[in-house]
This record gives sequence, C-alpha cells and structure tokens, in this order.
Amino acid sequence: MDGLNSKTLIEPVIDRAKSAPGSPVYCFLEDQRDARWVSAGEFHLQNKAYASALQAIGVGPDDLVILVLHHSVELLSAFWGALYLGAIASIFPFLTEKLDPQIYMERVHTLVAHEHARVVITFPEFKDQLSELLSDVDCRILSTAEVPLPADDNPEPASWDGEADQKLAFLQHSSGTTGLQKGVALTHRAVLEQIRAYGQTIHLNEQDVIVSWLPLYHDMGLIAGFVMPIVAGVPLVLMSPFQWVRNPKILLQAVDRFKGTLCWLPNFAYNHLARVVRPRDLEGLNLGSLRAVINCSEPVRLDSHQRFLQRFAPYGLQEETLATC
Repeated sequence: MDGLNSKTLIEPVIDRAKSAPGSPVYCFLEDQRDARWVSAGEFHLQNKAYASALQAIGVGPDDLVILVLHHSVELLSAFWGALYLGAIASIFPFLTEKLDPQIYMERVHTLVAHEHARVVITFPEFKDQLSELLSDVDCRILSTAEVPLPADDNPEPASWDGEADQKLAFLQHSSGTTGLQKGVALTHRAVLEQIRAYGQTIHLNEQDVIVSWLPLYHDMGLIAGFVMPIVAGVPLVLMSPFQWVRNPKILLQAVDRFKGTLCWLPNFAYNHLARVVRPRDLEGLNLGSLRAVINCSEPVRLDSHQRFLQRFAPYGLQEETLATC
C-alpha cells in the first residue's frame, strides 16, 4: 500500500512496473469466459504508448485530453497515458442508445470548445463524426488505432518538479441532469489525500480484490472503482456498466470467480440484482469472500438492503457486509 504515500498518482504505477512487473493490476471482463489479467509491466507499456502518441501530436503538460471511449482497456491506458505526460485527463460518457444523439453531440461540442481541449481520443468508428462535429474547434482528434503498439523504447514519463502534487490530474464532470455538465478540476494531492483517508476508513489492504461495473465518468466509479485500486496496488476486476445492466449476474459471478472483497453499488443496483438474477444463475455461487458492499451515490434505503440480503444470504453474503458511504 506504499502507493498511497506517493506525491503523484503515476509514481506508484511506474514503481510497481519496475519492482513487480508481473503483479496483477486489473482484469477487464468483456467475456466471462475470456478473462486475462493485465500485469503492472504491461499496463506501464500501454500507458507509455498513449503518452507517446499524445506527445507526437503536440500534447504537453497541463493540456486537456478528453476521452470519448466506452469502457475498455483503451480507456484505462488513455487515461493514465495522459497523466504520464502531466496532461489533464477527462472521461466523457460514450454515446449509447439511451442518450439523445443530437443533445449528446451538442454537449460534446460545447464542452470541448469551452474547456479548450487540446485533443479528443476516440475509437476509429467515431473519429469522422467527431472530426466533423469539432471542425470549427482548435482540437485534434486521435483514434485509438493511431496509437502504436506498446514497446520498451517508448519514452519514459516526464519528470516533474517539487510542486508535482499540486498539478491538476484530471477533470471530472457532473452528470448534467440540470444543465450543461460542470467540470471539477482535481489535483494529484487532493485525490491522494482522499484515497488515503478513504482507504484507512475501509481498511483497504493488499489481500483485497475490488470488483466494479461502475461508470468511470462518475465519481464513485472513477475514484473508488478505478483510481484508488490502481494507485494502492489492489487487484481490480472491471466490467462495462452497460453489460452489467443487461446481465447483472456477471457481477456476482465475478465476485465468486475472483474472490472479490469490495464492491460499491448505488441503491438501485441492490433492487436490480435481487429482482433480476435467477436462481439457476446462482447455482454453486459463493459470495462469502465479500467483506463490504458499500451503498453510495443515491439515497440509501433499508428495504433495498433487506431485499438484497434476503436474496443472497443463502450464497454466503453476510449481514455485516452491507455498508453505506
């Protein structure tokens, strides 16, 4: 857990890649049958590849890098690659069938222009559409297909001065339910202080395994379900929120398969899991490894906890596991 005592978010990622390159960092579950852990060494090389691609098009320290990517390994390394440069990363929601395309594109244009983003990283199939949308904005569009394969000879991350912890790390946006999303700028120091304090409160330790489906453009998913485990060196199992909503049993199966110990859920998820997951999907499942399922981001309802406990207690879920935040 030494990473929580660092000055910047990237230091522990780089240190772990050098001291324990084979140690597991995360597993991104695109398919329950095809799960592969990404090691610290691999993650470092992937991050350097994105940092190198950004640097090649003129991105430098303090430039804003916006990520319009669905949940994927590319999103994870694009985020950390921007941080490696000393740039400011910002994850935008990705266009889905639940969003109005016109309103979504208008918001992307407004935010990119208003925040003076230097570059937007997106998938190849979305590049032309974004290029047309942002044709009147001084902003580059970088496709993930244009990022070179990870290689040892990619330049090392930039070294920073003694004020590194005061540099902006990333920009986080509000949900935009009452108007245009508001950007909140977070420094390395602020994020590290938060995850240090929170890690102590929940007794985060090296035996933990965090399992999460939460969106990375929301606070709970971004901090507790992404930045904290990466920095602390706690193994992380991730899945797409859209895949989880359609097939919620995959969260429980991941907890069983990877012996997950920590999970964060908004209140609606307790009801969704209790209501939708079928008995046949629970055969042989063991949720006894969980030591905390933490209710966050929405008003917490006792009846949701009771319904969840009643449904999954036969599979090892303990009452003391249910927590709030």
